[in-house]
Amino acid sequence: MAATSKEKHPVTLPEGVSLQRLAQVLLDAWEADPRRWIKGPQQLREGPQPAPSAPLPHDAMDLFRLLAERHVDYLLVGGLAMLTYVKGRNTKDVDLLMSVAALEKLPELKIEDQKDVFARGKFKSVQVDLLLTINPLFKVVSEKFATKHSFEELSVPTATVEGIILLKLFALPSLSRQLDWERIHVCEGDVKTLLALYKPAMGPLFALLEKHILPTDLKELKKIISNEQQRMARAKRKARN
Repeated sequence: MAATSKEKHPVTLPEGVSLQRLAQVLLDAWEADPRRWIKGPQQLREGPQPAPSAPLPHDAMDLFRLLAERHVDYLLVGGLAMLTYVKGRNTKDVDLLMSVAALEKLPELKIEDQKDVFARGKFKSVQVDLLLTINPLFKVVSEKFATKHSFEELSVPTATVEGIILLKLFALPSLSRQLDWERIHVCEGDVKTLLALYKPAMGPLFALLEKHILPTDLKELKKIISNEQQRMARAKRKARN
């Protein structure tokens, strides 16, 4: 029986789960979008917003089937990639990392906006955010921080824990300059969750980041990670006592 939006699922994408679960995550996030609330907090604050259309579950499944059938080189990143490692929140978009050449293999993905190495488009009813490998760090992630996540129907190339951390740390300085507090909170929270659960070696990741961000930004990122590692160490000692 196909899942419906009324059924309750843990917000996670474990190995072997159907792509229907992935599609349900997108639909659940759409249903919770405050832009759909009549006279909700966001509309009262910012005025009427265009309501996004519902992502149809079969469209999300078709997207990943086409990527596999056409042998498109890509990585699943962002919120859906996080859910292959941890329990978390719903996410409205499919985030993919790929090259411009790979993108050309999927003309059904209609690009609506592009700024530098980022693009946003639609595959039928599904919103897709793209990170393009013309950015040198994104290219490194695509080549060295890729794994496979097995769904019931097919395997999806997915960023490793280290790859996700790299992308989120790279994004943080820009988000800070934009004062985008909501996304800063989410980004830092994701990094700290992966740090606590998987304890990746951060030295090599900082060595890679050093080539792609300002020294002052790298210093601030190291401080964030160091503070979190110290906090976890204190909590561990306290638990032992």
